[in-house]
Amino acid sequence: MFKNYLKIAWRSLVKNKLYSAINIGGLGVGMAVSFMLLLYVYNEFTYDGFHQNKERLYRVMRTQPNNGEIYTNQSMPVPAGPAMQKDFPEIEHVARTDWGGDHLFNYNNKPLKVKLMAADAAFLQMFTVDFVKGNRNDVFHDQSSVILSESAVKAIFGDKDPIGKSLKIDGTTSAKVTGVFKDLPSNSSFKFKAMIPWALYEAENQWVKNSGWGNYSFQTFVMLKPGVDLDKLNAKMRKLVERYDPNNKENKMFLYSFTRGHLYGQFKNGVNAGGAIEYVRLFFFLAIGILLIACINFMNLSTARSERRSREVGIRKVVGARRFAIIQQFLGESILTALFSLVVAVILMAVSINYFNEVINKHLVIPYGNAWAWGAAIVVTLLTGILAGSYPALFLSSFKPVKVLKGVNKTGKTTLHARQVLVVLQFVFATSLILSSILIYKQISYIKDRPVGYVKNGVIEVGLEGNLVKQYEAFRTDIINSGAAVNATLASGSIANGGNSSSWGINWPGQLPGEDKIPIDQIVTTYNFISTYKLELLKGRDYIPGRMADTLSLIMNESAVKLMRLKEPLGQIVKWQGRNCTVVGIVKDFVWGSPYEPVKPAIIGFDPNWANQVGIRLNPNQSVSKSLETIGNIYKKYNAEYPFEYQFVDDSFADKFANEKLLGTLSSSFTVLAIIISCLGLFGLASFSAEQRKKEISIRKVLGASISSLWFNLSKEFLILVTISFLIGSAISWYYMNQWLQHYTYRTGISIWVFLATIAISLLVCMVTVSWQAIKAALSNPVKSLKNE
Repeated sequence: MFKNYLKIAWRSLVKNKLYSAINIGGLGVGMAVSFMLLLYVYNEFTYDGFHQNKERLYRVMRTQPNNGEIYTNQSMPVPAGPAMQKDFPEIEHVARTDWGGDHLFNYNNKPLKVKLMAADAAFLQMFTVDFVKGNRNDVFHDQSSVILSESAVKAIFGDKDPIGKSLKIDGTTSAKVTGVFKDLPSNSSFKFKAMIPWALYEAENQWVKNSGWGNYSFQTFVMLKPGVDLDKLNAKMRKLVERYDPNNKENKMFLYSFTRGHLYGQFKNGVNAGGAIEYVRLFFFLAIGILLIACINFMNLSTARSERRSREVGIRKVVGARRFAIIQQFLGESILTALFSLVVAVILMAVSINYFNEVINKHLVIPYGNAWAWGAAIVVTLLTGILAGSYPALFLSSFKPVKVLKGVNKTGKTTLHARQVLVVLQFVFATSLILSSILIYKQISYIKDRPVGYVKNGVIEVGLEGNLVKQYEAFRTDIINSGAAVNATLASGSIANGGNSSSWGINWPGQLPGEDKIPIDQIVTTYNFISTYKLELLKGRDYIPGRMADTLSLIMNESAVKLMRLKEPLGQIVKWQGRNCTVVGIVKDFVWGSPYEPVKPAIIGFDPNWANQVGIRLNPNQSVSKSLETIGNIYKKYNAEYPFEYQFVDDSFADKFANEKLLGTLSSSFTVLAIIISCLGLFGLASFSAEQRKKEISIRKVLGASISSLWFNLSKEFLILVTISFLIGSAISWYYMNQWLQHYTYRTGISIWVFLATIAISLLVCMVTVSWQAIKAALSNPVKSLKNE
């Protein structure tokens, strides 16, 4: 019996090639997009889930009151880890780490930048790091050791065995390779390719070894013993700072699940406020929504063909077929269509996965060899086939043989309304995406077009490292004399990425209690900072080249002047980092770091020892490529060991919108996809409506109705349906997009033109889709339709 149903289903698909292609293609595209989104969702939900001890791993975090709000971060002092290990028997292991970063590795005069992290040896007991060579228990017995990932070994040593070989790190530190580990999964919070023991890190950086409780500059992780009551331990943990550092007792430490950090790591005023989970949920609902509208599209196209298949159903019933058997047949066709769609979906995924990875900045892999993944895909496909085919099967099997064989097959209002509801659901989804996409791009444009107070274009930033630290002045002179640059300066951080923001070490006349907790951007530079970045100097002067007395000078922005209530700021004495500094200049407010936040008070101090970036303004009268080539050659002259790496400031600024760009790109892509699939569903309903009303149309034509009036008569119900969809979809979208915008201090408004644009796009799409069927029906010969009456 099943074999017979399969044969009939196959013949039906082959007989109606265009219809089958549309259905298989529509479902295939919907399934491909949904599966890729679900692949992303799975990747995010399993983030850091590969660690064997994941249930017992925690990140140490702290809360700190600041200007009426509670800030939460994960910066820890060096002594915190040992103190926890000593005071809390509930803790099995503690590991301190730095934040990791690119460092120069050199083997046989072959320099290479590698992501390096320093950590206590206990780190390897806590987190899953799979060793290919070496043993986790003794790779750090020697203080001067380093472990490398397989990819780092390949890049540095090629096919040679690295164990026991020595290399240089940052030109000064010697380390011997004692272990090789498998590269960490892409969905890991740790991105290091190399690791050195904490003891070596302290030996090379004495300030780290000597730093006390007041220096919150590192990370600390713990692994608890089995069965520990987290709430009770956190109650004790909150008193740790008070015990060891009473002056900063307002800092309260607590443990937060390491595996939850990626999705739920955002805190607002001391309370967990979600995080990346919001994007993951959005992607999940997008996946389900796209699959549903693809199913709805299938239903509408199937029922649109009911007139052509009604006689087939009637004949089958006359020769003895029961309704259940007919339902089985149509469900079989639907499931077969879904299985073909799965093949199309897999092909589309294979072709587009690389592009999808580029868009979302991930490294997703289609799990071809995973039996569970195939099982899940087939189950979803079967459910999709049953869901998509259930309504057409029930509808077609309900035909009465006497009526359909006489050519009478009038559909009741309930059936028509059901299809109308399906189309409304499709367009609710589509209009929601249209409105959301417009708002996302409006918000991105609003922030990107925000005045930043400096000129982003034409500036590159280069790390101040290696010999360049001592040779900076000569380097600066050469690049300007070469004509490649017009100015250069030093700074304590990238102007686009920001840096230190605290009021620590800053005091001013008339400072009120509590104002020492207000965040102040501290930018440390030398001369030419203002002219290189083209800040607007409102009063006073910039730092003067060669004038070392400016180490006792300060420049500040307008917001800092307002905060300090300085009526005549020039000449005022402000204490900064233990120095009594004279205010010599005032600049217009500018964005230092995050473009999402209001401009903070900022001071620009003078101290070459704090610099870690070189800002270079390129010559606008010379091609960028030529300038970069010239600067690169001069860089190699003074700093040959280090590769010439640079970042354009405008690119760094644009990177701030990575999440919003991702959301905007995906939203617009899925909007187009949802519109296309919804149009197919609308096309199906229009076809069905035209088929059902062909006799009515013929009578109207005989009575003198014009083509335009017939077109309007056929189209108006669809325009009404789309308008209803817009009202529902825009309300849903407004609610959720308003919640999304609340995450931004600097945000756009939801103006009326957004809604007008959405309804205009929706109605235009509807008219284009429906008009073809409406005009075709209006132009048909009435004689053919009326011959059976």
